[in-house]
Amino acid sequence: MLEKVSPRLWALLVMVVWGGAILSFGLVRFTPYGLDEGAAMALLLNWSVSDLIASPVTTFGGPDFRALLFIPLGLYWSGSMVAAKVFTLMVTFGAVMLLYGWTRRSDSPNSDETALIATGLLLIAPITIAQADAIGVAPYLLALFGLGWLLDRKYRASEHRISSLFFLQTILVAITVSLHPMGLAYPLALAWRWHRKPKSQRQKKQVWIGISIAAAIVLAMQTGWIALDWLANPLTSLSHALLGNTSLNPLAEPRWLPGLVLALLLVVVVWKDARALLDDQLGSTLLAALLIGLLCADDSWAMIALALLLYRGTPLLIRLNQHLGRNGGFVGQRGLVMALLFISATVFMQADKAYAALIASGQLSPSDELIQVLAQEAEDHDKPFLAASQWPARSMLAARRDVLPLPPAAENGEAQLQIMQGVTHLIFAHNDPQFSALARNLAEVSDRAKTLAILPGGVLIGITDAKGLEDPADSPAAPVAGDTPVVPESQPDKP
Repeated sequence: MLEKVSPRLWALLVMVVWGGAILSFGLVRFTPYGLDEGAAMALLLNWSVSDLIASPVTTFGGPDFRALLFIPLGLYWSGSMVAAKVFTLMVTFGAVMLLYGWTRRSDSPNSDETALIATGLLLIAPITIAQADAIGVAPYLLALFGLGWLLDRKYRASEHRISSLFFLQTILVAITVSLHPMGLAYPLALAWRWHRKPKSQRQKKQVWIGISIAAAIVLAMQTGWIALDWLANPLTSLSHALLGNTSLNPLAEPRWLPGLVLALLLVVVVWKDARALLDDQLGSTLLAALLIGLLCADDSWAMIALALLLYRGTPLLIRLNQHLGRNGGFVGQRGLVMALLFISATVFMQADKAYAALIASGQLSPSDELIQVLAQEAEDHDKPFLAASQWPARSMLAARRDVLPLPPAAENGEAQLQIMQGVTHLIFAHNDPQFSALARNLAEVSDRAKTLAILPGGVLIGITDAKGLEDPADSPAAPVAGDTPVVPESQPDKP
């Protein structure tokens, strides 16, 4: 009876069970906090267009092409954070299933076993759940990488040199490049694949021209790549991939040892499997994404790294186990694999449990705490409110009022107030060196730019000479209020 059930139906049932378990265990939050800035911008753009609302979201810069992927959310579930999270969970599961299918089609003698182990671990990995909760870039990148692999297979099998598959491939290049610098891995791997194994020289030139034009247009438009953490420590991100990120204290010591272990394993896997990766289109895409992502090794990069390690490292582990226990029966053949599988699953589930407890406690990241204070300031709709934020999309979702990006630094404090006419609140990380000039200008006019709150994530400033704004000392929402000038970048940041 069960043998008659199609694989697609089994996949659908597994997705329902997996997604239902994540939702029931409280592993995602349905508040506007904890989101990726680019995802928040794409959601705002879709919701504003679908509801015909004049919104300052168009001043935030060019959104990445998740805005196209979120069109169904704007058409049918405008304003629903639940729909956005469920949609991302579906995309995440689809991306993992594409990796599952890719592994099963490989030439590895243990491809089915590898696909099952790697897919099961990736679905419960804390970085996977955290990225789905934040509507991060990594699930969408993995899904697009997998779709690109399928498109290339079908395009090569097609008899037509110019077909809809060619144009779909070009559109896919544009979407991936807009999401993250790691998206450049897809056109690079595609160009490498057609260089190594072209159907014809003429068709190879056609593919090269198409992907070059698509990537160049997106880069020239300066669309996407929003709020990236350039030159981040990859060891910290890899530690988040294994143990999750439940420490919201910005002053806490980063955990580097788990990340170092994972980094060494990645080096071994890439060294042992480099030739096979370069001979495979999806494998070369993941390898290129791993290397390019070192420039901004955030949590999205960590999920890509973990996926590569699981799907390419598991067959190497099985091979090692077979070599060590040639005559040892099942324990000798799979004992090491089963032990590491049990340990990894236990560590992942403990990290997921800690993440669920973090969400249930209501704790927020330092930047989200600051945004929450701004949202409290925006609750009184009888007072004028126009904020400028370092995180404009996330701030606008939380405050449900108009928010603009931070203005550029002017020559002095008076000039700064002139270019901020109409702005009543500002929030930004005042200790960030890139905002030191802005903080200095506001400190010069501390009689009109008054500090409403100083938190570990930054500072909230109220512009008191804005029409109708009450004195900040009378504001009940501010944890720290008064005439305290903005703390410059050189001073310690004390909550």
